Amino acid sequence: MMDETTRFERDADGVSPEEPAQASEFYAGQVLWDRYEVIAALGASDLGEVWRCHDRQENKDVVLRHLPRDLGRSKAIMSIIHAGIQRISDSTHPSLSVIRQLVYMGDQIYLVGDFAPGVDIGTWGREGEGGRRALEDVLPVLEQVAAALDYAHERRIIHRNLKPSNIYLDDAGVARVTDFGLRPRRHRSLPLGAGKGPATVISPYLAPELQGDAVATSASDQYALAAVAWELLAGVSFEIGAPADLPPEVPRSARTALARALAAKPLKRFVSCTDFTHALAGERVWGRRRRSREDWGRIGRMIGLVAGVAALAATAWFGSQALVLWLERPKDIDYYRPPDLKPAAPVQVVQVRETRREVRPLVATTPLPVAGKPWVAHTVPMEFVWVGAMQMWVGRFEVTNEEYLKKEPEHSSGEFKGVCLSGSRQPVVRVNFDDVMAYAAWLTEQERAAGKLPDDLAYRLPSRAEAVAYTRAGSSSQFPWGENWPPTRGNYADAALGTAFPDENFIDDYQDGFPTTAPVEMSGENIWALFGAGGNVCETTSREPGGDRFGGWQGGGWNDYEPNRVASTAVYGFVGNARGAVNGFRLVLVPVVEQEAGETAP
Repeated sequence: MMDETTRFERDADGVSPEEPAQASEFYAGQVLWDRYEVIAALGASDLGEVWRCHDRQENKDVVLRHLPRDLGRSKAIMSIIHAGIQRISDSTHPSLSVIRQLVYMGDQIYLVGDFAPGVDIGTWGREGEGGRRALEDVLPVLEQVAAALDYAHERRIIHRNLKPSNIYLDDAGVARVTDFGLRPRRHRSLPLGAGKGPATVISPYLAPELQGDAVATSASDQYALAAVAWELLAGVSFEIGAPADLPPEVPRSARTALARALAAKPLKRFVSCTDFTHALAGERVWGRRRRSREDWGRIGRMIGLVAGVAALAATAWFGSQALVLWLERPKDIDYYRPPDLKPAAPVQVVQVRETRREVRPLVATTPLPVAGKPWVAHTVPMEFVWVGAMQMWVGRFEVTNEEYLKKEPEHSSGEFKGVCLSGSRQPVVRVNFDDVMAYAAWLTEQERAAGKLPDDLAYRLPSRAEAVAYTRAGSSSQFPWGENWPPTRGNYADAALGTAFPDENFIDDYQDGFPTTAPVEMSGENIWALFGAGGNVCETTSREPGGDRFGGWQGGGWNDYEPNRVASTAVYGFVGNARGAVNGFRLVLVPVVEQEAGETAP
């Protein structure tokens, strides 16, 4: 990466450091969002400009990428990027530098991720004698990259865009892979500008199968790694059909390893990237690749197509034989005709009722909230459970679409890949921190105006510490349901999600029956009689009780599949203006004195 400072000129009107209007208006020394100090420009690509910044809160350097507005306007592209980041953002490996967060500022979108110091290995390779590197120099670097790729592949994460400019080597010899999760499942360029459509990206690192419509796999990343290795050793890019000669000092075993990893058919490559580097070092490697899930799916579709064609042909043949027999029937036979019969009664279709646990609504037994007793709001029938251990009322359910629409009738939670998120009893999603803060204030005002809420009580968001407390429900277990894995309660990425969305990851041997958000009554009840706590949508919190600073999204969501994302203490995010398909909220009812006093959240 570049180390020199690059300063961009600002316009005559000036720009607030806290609210940058354009990425090109960033300049060294600028502080963004009271947290990130701009250090230097690092470069640009079709995915936007990249800047090195210092995170004052974490006291470390990070990378800030500004996405072009054209990308931000594309729901399809943003869905690809968001899903990729979500899969990799919680992963930690010494040779991985990953995107940690999407930040929305108005109509501008930024990515914040790990900073990889040093130079890209393409530059490092060209600095060697004759513009190339010896095998003994290349192997330690490739082994680190292979370990990082295999780490990601074990978690079903594919890079899809590995190349020398995405691999950095620092002065200590530590290699880091960057830009994970920023390319679609099928390798194509991202459209930029009006009238520009997607085009197929052809590069020396693109596996042959990806030049068609195939889905990227770990074998595709291995091919790219081998192409990078060839370039480092030969000093020129690998070209299919006309590869440059490798230097004579490259041993035969390394040439054989490169030929196998660069095989046109993915099944002929090594089982893992680490196997490739071992073979490159002269070790004997056993094992053959198995077919991927996409391969089996393709085979299954082909078998189905052949079977369908065969069945159609058989039906046509038997039909033609029956027609011939009918045309050749004797004409002088007096056929028996049965007497007229009454028409049969129509078949009654029995609707099979879905088996669900009946959840009885709470009943408020007092005209105003009284400590120790349940409460139901008047403006919307929102139910609250008194939690003695916390000395407050906590929303029994996450706020639903029908409850949110009372204030915002134009809001829509929309859908996810064709599956509805807008059911009346599904939790509202695609709301940000400001939206839900405004909703809590509105509900408090409405209830007081109706004479149903005294002035010394108010509705608000839970703090992140409070959300963790009611998710744990008095226990110290790792997960909301206990210590065992997979989940036994809640709504997470299950087999139903895997069936509905074959390209999404899900938890093996787990089934809750909902591919997306579950109706709040079906999201799992804990021992404090709270539903969906820690699993259904990620609940918006404040940093302190009653505070106006965003505290993160707490708990797992319907598309989470990794244990660390669904832990009771899981909280993520630092800028609360994203409106994602997993972002919802729950309210609490508390004394105003306690709300104003506040506490410091952990």
